[in-house]
Amino acid sequence: MTDEQPQPDVMPEVVQDDDALRAEYVPRRTTASLLRDAVVDGLNWRPDRVEGIVLAIALVALLTRIIGLDVRALHHDESLHATFSWYLVEGNGYKHDPLTHGPFQFHITALSFLLFGDSDTTARIPAALFGTALVLVPLLLRRTLGSVGTIAAAALLTVSPALMYYARFAREDSYIALFLFLASVAVWRYIQEGGLRWVVTLAAALAFAFCTKETAYIYVSMLLLYLNGAAAHRLFWQAHEGETVTRKQLLLGLLTIPVTWFILALWDTFATVRGRLRWHDRPREGELLILVGTLSLPLLAALMSIPAEWLTGVPLEGAFEYRVRVLTVGLLLIAAAWVGTGWRPDWWLIAAGTFLAITVPLFTTGFTHPERIWGLPWDGLHYWLEQHGVQRGQQPLFYYVMMLPLYEMLALLPALTTAAWLIWRRDGFAIFVGWWFLGTFVSLSFAGEKMPWLTVHLAVPLALLAAYGLGHAIPAAARAARAGRGRAWTWAGSGLAVAVMLVLFAFTVDTDIGLNHRHPDTAVEPLIYVQTTPQLVEVNNEIHRWIADGRATAVYVDQTDSLTWPWAWYLRGVNVRYADPAFFQAGEREPGAILVMARGTMPDFAPTRKQYEGAVLYLHRWWFVEDGYRTTTWSNFASGLLDGSLPRRWLEFARHRTSADSLGALEGEVLFPLPEGSVPALTP
Repeated sequence: MTDEQPQPDVMPEVVQDDDALRAEYVPRRTTASLLRDAVVDGLNWRPDRVEGIVLAIALVALLTRIIGLDVRALHHDESLHATFSWYLVEGNGYKHDPLTHGPFQFHITALSFLLFGDSDTTARIPAALFGTALVLVPLLLRRTLGSVGTIAAAALLTVSPALMYYARFAREDSYIALFLFLASVAVWRYIQEGGLRWVVTLAAALAFAFCTKETAYIYVSMLLLYLNGAAAHRLFWQAHEGETVTRKQLLLGLLTIPVTWFILALWDTFATVRGRLRWHDRPREGELLILVGTLSLPLLAALMSIPAEWLTGVPLEGAFEYRVRVLTVGLLLIAAAWVGTGWRPDWWLIAAGTFLAITVPLFTTGFTHPERIWGLPWDGLHYWLEQHGVQRGQQPLFYYVMMLPLYEMLALLPALTTAAWLIWRRDGFAIFVGWWFLGTFVSLSFAGEKMPWLTVHLAVPLALLAAYGLGHAIPAAARAARAGRGRAWTWAGSGLAVAVMLVLFAFTVDTDIGLNHRHPDTAVEPLIYVQTTPQLVEVNNEIHRWIADGRATAVYVDQTDSLTWPWAWYLRGVNVRYADPAFFQAGEREPGAILVMARGTMPDFAPTRKQYEGAVLYLHRWWFVEDGYRTTTWSNFASGLLDGSLPRRWLEFARHRTSADSLGALEGEVLFPLPEGSVPALTP
């Protein structure tokens, strides 16, 4: 197979919307014949050179993500996900709760437990596999990226510190990254070539994304804005093809952008208006705008809670909330179906059916909890709208400005340099991916909750943008070298760029090793953020030995400062009770029980301590102390940049991170019961 080079067109040429050309994409064969042919093609498939290289890179990605998954204890959030997934496997069911995001991760983790048993490793295997699959997705964009760009994208996604670290983490980040990447591929491929398969792919990817994490709303909002702008751009030049555009016409085109989506949605209704504007054919960007808009419209129902409370002055709760919810969701469903079937009834019904076939069973846990269907159109968005005001994490506005250079510099540098040039040339793909990155960056920066794991949403488009630029630059440089062209300063600049990239690659690999092997359970850098300490694992092993030997019959766990997690995971299957501090201070409990408490829950000289051996102290969790950068202002940032102190501090931290002695920590203690007839302890 010959190498394919990226195309620098402003926008891919759009196939005219007539019946003859549309018929090209209507499936003529039965589903069985399509599946049979797909199986035959799969059995006869042989990778070419580029596919072979990408598969080799994916194998490296798999090894880096799967080896040593148990080197650290489960994080607080990981233990939540693992515990409720274990409950599902054990037959105790699962009910969606927006606090823990979408239901997909619980079902996929439960499947891992069902197949491989429950452990720290198997809780993380699904994330590792999805993180590996992410590396293969650039093959779907090979026509656009070119051979070099496809390989570069796979390599950058493999070594990205954020993507690698959270692919070894029992969280939903790897899942949502893959689903949104596939959604972007489907959008671009449909713009290029049309076809029902990309409509179905997009519908399925968005369905899984909404079943995974509420950041899907940010992505869809960004995508709708892009599609509206791209459709307006396409329609403007459709109306003025071959003309010299005047300033008045350009101004009129800009004024139509805010209403383009409305005219596209009611295309036939506005036939007279379109005739005056000379909008004759609905572009593919407009078709995607209708598809994405109608699939996601009912899921935006919770936004109505804002004006409802403002207009009535009454909190949205109880029967009032139920009426608003039912009315809003019902009207939006009707509007979405009306607009969607007005576009292409057969295609839209297939897409909507695909979307519902994925989301409804997952949110209702296989229809065992039908009431949880409200988690899809209402509860998820409603809960996280409230969290915007809570602002968990208390991170500054420039949080991701700090995180990206620290962890994603290998992709950031070529992305900024080459993408700027490509966007200046009005390259359609660079504009699309650049908007994806920029829209996500701005949205996450202004969101109330800024967390390190959200960096994965920036790492994917950043790697893709960098790879697209490298896919242009490297072949051009190679052709120039073979032809002997170029001046001395050009070759010197190219050599410097290669040297810089090699240094950044070495730095990135060293960061990966540090995060995942050198200090995986020690929060000495902001990407780790907070982590369960290895001391908890040692204490857990001792608790299980006592229970196995019959020296203890039960465990009581203090709920202070969320001490419950990850103990709920590590004490699964044990006779355990979780209680508030008052219970421990009251001194009433089952004889022979082990007590697990936060330090200070029980006074040091409480009478209860006489029934136990001396306390075993341990660090429950520790976290990266963020006081330094949180105090940064634009003024001292600028002065530090000018006097060089800021780059020096950044380099020093990048090389050595921080010391474990500087971490914040939650201290815990464990009391093991004295054997019967033993002399009570005199001191704690």
